[in-house]
Amino acid sequence: MIQIKDAKLYIKIGNQPEIDAESIAPGLEFLGDDENPSIANAYLSDSAKDGNSFNYATFQKNIINAEFCVHFGDYYEYKFAKANIFRKFMTKELIRIRTDAEPAIVKYVRAAPFEIKPISPGANDALFTIPFDNPSGYKYSLGYCDDIKDYQSELWQVGMNMPYVQQAPYQFVNPTNFRVWNASDITIDPYYQNHQLQLIMKHDGYGFSLINHTTGKEWSYTGKTTSSDTILLDGINTFKNGNIDNNNTDYGYLTLAPGWNEFSVAGIGDLDILFHFKFIYIG
Repeated sequence: MIQIKDAKLYIKIGNQPEIDAESIAPGLEFLGDDENPSIANAYLSDSAKDGNSFNYATFQKNIINAEFCVHFGDYYEYKFAKANIFRKFMTKELIRIRTDAEPAIVKYVRAAPFEIKPISPGANDALFTIPFDNPSGYKYSLGYCDDIKDYQSELWQVGMNMPYVQQAPYQFVNPTNFRVWNASDITIDPYYQNHQLQLIMKHDGYGFSLINHTTGKEWSYTGKTTSSDTILLDGINTFKNGNIDNNNTDYGYLTLAPGWNEFSVAGIGDLDILFHFKFIYIG
């Protein structure tokens, strides 16, 4: 564990407001956290051949170890602080965490069992570690791709794979060809990996197609819309004005590779389209 002077951990439990973890109990201090990504490789074996053939790889749940110290004046303060800490972290709800070292990166975790006890009999300090289970194995951007890229806010930070020279818009009006930047470490895939990917579209007329020439994925809409209608491609499902509308599609879906994704629009010239998703990171 690498200790950072005056490190901060911010937590958000369910729909509650985000708080500084040190406000949970008097004398509580966050010392830092550490983690490592976990990947599992699957292989195929052939009894007539040496070795194994690679089949696929998946990112697995990983553990984020958060280190804390709590100072107390006597036994009663110790019991009070301990109760407050367990009350907050021993929850069945998902906990969103981020640190001031990576203010624009969040993880969605659950606390695993941990122990709090004085460093020695009669001591006034306790050092303890909370192991957070990170079920997805991912980190996510705090902001969405279509949020304003302002590094003065906490939504974005250096090291998020954002292009420095070229602008990366996520809304396109009347495009024939356009490209979308995916700052993630991995491909965003709503079908195989259940990643979040939303496209909000408006168009007056009949059907059209979106083709991602980078990944080879295509989605087509065959229904009729007016300028007041909104079409939402939410992962692998399509909605028209909030109602499921998969029957008016080819049941296709779109993915986004890391980096630039080259798109084209077929069949119409008046599409207004907005991409809405979070970037996904591994390391």
